[in-house]
Amino acid sequence: MAMSSARALVLLALPLGVWSQSVSTCGSSGDHLSDVKITLSPDPIAKGKPFTIDLSGNLDASLSEMNADVDLTVKALGIIDKAIKVSSPLSISPGLVAGAQSISIGPLTLPNLPGDIDFAGTIKITNSKKEPVACMKLNLNVPAESDRAAEPSAEVDASTRGTKVSICSTPSDHLHNIAVSSAAGVTTITGTLDEEVTKFVANLDLKVHVSFISHAIKMAVPISYSPGLVKGDLKITAGPAQKTLQHSNVDVDVTGTIKIDDGASQELVCLSLAPAEGSVTQDAEDRVPAITV
Repeated sequence: MAMSSARALVLLALPLGVWSQSVSTCGSSGDHLSDVKITLSPDPIAKGKPFTIDLSGNLDASLSEMNADVDLTVKALGIIDKAIKVSSPLSISPGLVAGAQSISIGPLTLPNLPGDIDFAGTIKITNSKKEPVACMKLNLNVPAESDRAAEPSAEVDASTRGTKVSICSTPSDHLHNIAVSSAAGVTTITGTLDEEVTKFVANLDLKVHVSFISHAIKMAVPISYSPGLVKGDLKITAGPAQKTLQHSNVDVDVTGTIKIDDGASQELVCLSLAPAEGSVTQDAEDRVPAITV
């Protein structure tokens, strides 16, 4: 399946601090997720220091079908400056059960990257009846982890078609029979989880290619979720998305692997990211030196 530049940016944003105290609730008393509490420690995020994000609330009804409306301005890596507006349906089976919900992300330390990362805007979630579930307003700044200038590298991937995600799992992984398909703008993921999961770690080994600049991202993102993921069959669908991107000549590709381990450090699933088919890769003699951090 192919991931657009916008989706790639949003994907990378999540472990970098979207769920933080810098996010304020913009919903109302009628939202299905109530008593929302968000904490970030330390607040604000300190350069080079680990931080932890905690989110909790009470869901008054089960939730398996929803719609996410994302309206963000993203500034990153010194050259990305994009307005992203995405509205996409999402379904998950089994769905979220009614009752107390809590998510903890961290402690984690951001990779050594030049330039600040800024997110500003809103994320609104509604259910299948278009009733509001939650609304969050973001005004988040993640300080630069590096003040040094980027240095040229000998390789570059120049892609205009986004990122393709494939499965790199092994037979011993706890998420079995994984299948991914895309049709008419809808991506469907199915599999079978052979254990309940309340804690997991996303191990990122990625390279972000932004125009002629390349940044390595290697980090572990510990996550705990209650009531957790249940054992059994799993199905997720996303799309079709309606999106609006501010015009930009900056291309964004993400390559590498994301390996997710459970609380016992056993692998749940492995995802491989590569340039989508149709991406443009320059011949060696025509290459412009990339900048690698």
